[in-house]
Amino acid sequence: MISQDQALVLKIGGSLIEHAPMIIRIVRESGRDLLIIPGGGIFADIIRQKRISDTAAHFMAIAAMDQYGWFLSSCGMSVTREPIMTGEPTIFLPYDHLVRTDPLPHSWDITSDTISACYAGLLSLPLLILKSVDYIRDPGGEVSVLLPGMETRDLDPAFIPYITRHQVSGFILRGSDHARLAAFFRGEDVPGTSFGGTI
Repeated sequence: MISQDQALVLKIGGSLIEHAPMIIRIVRESGRDLLIIPGGGIFADIIRQKRISDTAAHFMAIAAMDQYGWFLSSCGMSVTREPIMTGEPTIFLPYDHLVRTDPLPHSWDITSDTISACYAGLLSLPLLILKSVDYIRDPGGEVSVLLPGMETRDLDPAFIPYITRHQVSGFILRGSDHARLAAFFRGEDVPGTSFGGTI
């Protein structure tokens, strides 16, 4: 179980852009030490539509994460370009760090899902992912726990192999359900999909 005051890496999916002001408000009110990883969202969608080489597309999509991060910061939160915990919720702009360290393959199999898992592993912290679904779905339907080898279109193809190999744990919940998100930060049980044995 993730304790109520535990530091977390928090990924805010790009599909939640319309909910960003309320999500940031809830995050700020939680008082948690959070490193927030932005998704790519609409800023990355145009890159997907073009025929661009893997390496160029990889870093352009990461730059799109920075754009979404700046958008989230406009809702009233500070940013950092280094993957460090600051003692309060802070938005991480990953482009500079990922260009310097380049730890991941250059492929559309890697999106902000796996990038957020990479930083959770780097910081040895649980990962909370906010998406637009109640549960992650595999071909058989909704699942409450991610298992090695599971297939889903709700996460990038590299995510489950990555968290399995690097033993990253965490939880995925619907970020558009503001009451559910606030309840999670209060330490209450909420619907969602866990991974790595955290919940």
